[in-house]
Amino acid sequence: MTFHFGCIEKILFDSWSISSTDGLIGSMVGIFFLALVYEGLKYFREYLFWKTYNSLQYSSVQMPIDKSLSDCNRVVQEVVHRQPPSIFSINHAIQTLLHIVQITLSYFLMLIFMTYNVWLCIAVVLGAAVGYFLFGWKKSVVVDVTEHCH
Repeated sequence: MTFHFGCIEKILFDSWSISSTDGLIGSMVGIFFLALVYEGLKYFREYLFWKTYNSLQYSSVQMPIDKSLSDCNRVVQEVVHRQPPSIFSINHAIQTLLHIVQITLSYFLMLIFMTYNVWLCIAVVLGAAVGYFLFGWKKSVVVDVTEHCH
């Protein structure tokens, strides 16, 4: 197994085989978008997790202390606790489905890279780079424990 610059390749499935420069370029574009979607999916899942976590925090309800003081800015903060999601919650089900898609994409990208076709490897790297550029700029955690692909 060595890196090569060929344009004849089978990619993932027998039905996805290329034998021309046009097929290679079209496959590169498709792989670029697969890698971009993978990166976007990672940050979308992180956003959903952050949104779910923040909804578990308390919220405050402003209530006037006394009707005669309602014109003043003096209010009582009432803490409203929300119920944490269970394993059978819709949020967890959505996260699970998105995780399945994310891990499947990551393995597909890994297998594409393992064709050792330089052009396809470049498409994976550029797609991941552009995806990170577009979606990673608002990253909320420093260490990504859900990383599967690279």
